[in-house]
Amino acid sequence: MVTKYVATLRAGTAVLEPTQPIPSPRRITTWIMRRPESLSDSQRDQLDRILDACPDLASARDLAHEFSRIARERRGQDLIHWMTRALDEGPQPVQGFAAFLQNDWDAVVNGLTLPWSSGAVEGQVTRIKLIKRRSYGRASFGLLRTLVLAQPP
Repeated sequence: MVTKYVATLRAGTAVLEPTQPIPSPRRITTWIMRRPESLSDSQRDQLDRILDACPDLASARDLAHEFSRIARERRGQDLIHWMTRALDEGPQPVQGFAAFLQNDWDAVVNGLTLPWSSGAVEGQVTRIKLIKRRSYGRASFGLLRTLVLAQPP
């Protein structure tokens, strides 16, 4: 078989497959994090080849999709099943993420379950920090207090 292939190369009749450039890690990550139905056929084919070549990446993709579904659908009660699967089957970076989530378990489950958000409070804190930064070194505490209270949120 090798002899026949070498003969076609010497004769100049061998058909070489065009090589596709290897996608960047950022592009692969984008493909993994997008919903599969939103990918084009060529992107899906490339991603399938990449995932076949790297089983750890395929496992990380499955775990990322499952975590995304839990967060999107606010199913914090299902996080324990995801956590055990991630710690048992996931690649090292996913295991590290899962172990980090265990540090403040109650807050993570509540954040993925309850409808409330601290976004309004965080927005006010950012606004106050901006006022403080803008007048750094030029305003006393009294003036800063007036600026914070005078500007509507």
